Amino acid sequence: MGTVRPVDLKVQPAPYQIRYSVLQKIVKTLEKFEDATSNAGKRAIELEASVARKSGSGQSYRFNSSVLIRDLIKTRGKLEEPGSSGLRSKRNGVKDKLTKAAVMKSLEAILIDGPTLSANGYNTGNLGEVDTVGCISAMGSERDFTTCIRCNSKFDKIKIMSPATCRFHVQRKRYNRETREGEYACCGETTSSTSFLALGCKTLPHHVFRAETFEAMSNISPFRNTSDVDGEINVLALDCEMAFTSCGYELIRLTVVDFFSSEVVFDEIVQPFGEVIDLNSEFSGVHTIDKSKSVSFAKMLELVLNNKMINANSILIGHGMENDLNVLRLIHKKIIDTAILYPRGKFKSSLKDLTFEAVSKRIQTGEHDSSEDAKATMWVLKAKLGIPLQQSVWD
Repeated sequence: MGTVRPVDLKVQPAPYQIRYSVLQKIVKTLEKFEDATSNAGKRAIELEASVARKSGSGQSYRFNSSVLIRDLIKTRGKLEEPGSSGLRSKRNGVKDKLTKAAVMKSLEAILIDGPTLSANGYNTGNLGEVDTVGCISAMGSERDFTTCIRCNSKFDKIKIMSPATCRFHVQRKRYNRETREGEYACCGETTSSTSFLALGCKTLPHHVFRAETFEAMSNISPFRNTSDVDGEINVLALDCEMAFTSCGYELIRLTVVDFFSSEVVFDEIVQPFGEVIDLNSEFSGVHTIDKSKSVSFAKMLELVLNNKMINANSILIGHGMENDLNVLRLIHKKIIDTAILYPRGKFKSSLKDLTFEAVSKRIQTGEHDSSEDAKATMWVLKAKLGIPLQQSVWD
């Protein structure tokens, strides 16, 4: 048999040498179960190309290829369908039973490594020793200028609750290939427009900011490392909604969903530390925070950081979850982030687009819902791994 090489693809999920090495392993695996007259090389090329096409990153490619080789060995070279790979295989026409242990093994294989987490904005250090000082005292009494993340105006944090004119566009501009200029989807204004709306289609009475460093976040509330919390092994999908307050960008709702039962195990409105400036209701879905019906940040941590819920042994699933863990002030090691695993070329895909592509479900058609988003992330991962979305009974 001559040397087989991987097919060229427009978008390469991994370097050529890695794909070449994987292809040779597939060939050797097939040759163990197929007779000398069969064309193991040709079939291996097709199988490797199938894996490469459905992998959005080097990490997902390595995982998908390892699953393929495992299934080839398990089924003695027979798969449910050409080019398929996943947790389920068919032997003698009967599907193997999908077990919790098998799913756990597959999830552990795609945990994001520390350097990748750090590169994507996750706090992987330990800032838990920083004392909580509160946002007002953290700002100090001296003037502290920052840039409004909505309108780009410079303003003094100390005067954040003073009336101001913050004019901005609700959505980011996108490049229109036909007109060859930037265009704001929220109002249709273009970057070349000279109308009043060109400055922004929405005006609010306060500027807002967002802490950019872990140290700045810790000045309001310290980070907690979940490695200090012992507990049961579990898999949880989570999503947060955030608002702008006098302290910056804060958590106002947290939803946690159990991966295996698909049940919502926590869903609460959370009181922020600062005075609310903008609840971002059109995106967060939160219109009011009633202290009698919501929980404090400290109480929320007490309820979710324990041996039954989020702990050192938990696998946490989310989409762009660095934002969620940062507002939760949590440091966690076992992370599966679908935005990292399944990017769109050089950019991260939106959960809305990824959900429709993976499971043909439409989400975020109106206001965001952290419960819907947490479940959607879970659906995407299950679909990618070949896990039935409706399965809730496990051996």
